[in-house]
Amino acid sequence: MTIKEKNLASAKWSILSSIKIVGIGVLQLSLLAQILQANELDLLAIAIIILLVIDTLADRGFGNAAIRNKNLNNSELSILYWGNVLSGITIFAALFIGSDIYSRIMNQPEMAIMLEMISVIFIIIPQGQHYRAILQREKQFSRIAFTETASVLVGLGITLFTVWLTPSVLCAIWGYLAMVSIRMLVYCYYGRSWFQPEYRFSLKSFANVRARN
Repeated sequence: MTIKEKNLASAKWSILSSIKIVGIGVLQLSLLAQILQANELDLLAIAIIILLVIDTLADRGFGNAAIRNKNLNNSELSILYWGNVLSGITIFAALFIGSDIYSRIMNQPEMAIMLEMISVIFIIIPQGQHYRAILQREKQFSRIAFTETASVLVGLGITLFTVWLTPSVLCAIWGYLAMVSIRMLVYCYYGRSWFQPEYRFSLKSFANVRARN
């Protein structure tokens, strides 16, 4: 298969996976909107906005642009990896500890547990996004598309299962947690062919790598 044919096949996979993901997302939101009570719809809207912001920042942040740079060696990639993991843990701690304060500010008591669940996402996402950026660097677009589609389907399945057990706005969060967990595991599985982190890190080295890229 020529490079042109590989690029066309990858583009086809990416387009199809994007269509599937959008379709599944619309189906999931429509289902939740039908079964949730009116007072829970505001929380659902807040949850959706937060999750969209997380996805957007995750795709653009965590040094992804730097990781895609082929000039980085394994040691520099390892420094970025551990720096991103520590950054995620810091955000997790701030969001988890401050969840009660945020819920009082928004006058939404149920928001505290929702934010505590969402905070866990920041421990999971940096690892998966690191390997996703490496797969993008290696032009493994078919694997990326498969991972995205499979994880969204798992997330939908978990959402439907939790809706069947106890319908609430938290069903969307459970589904999202399942999605990012599966996505992280599959990306790590595929990406370890190109990168395995070394156990080395310093804030100075992390800042230097980020500054150079």
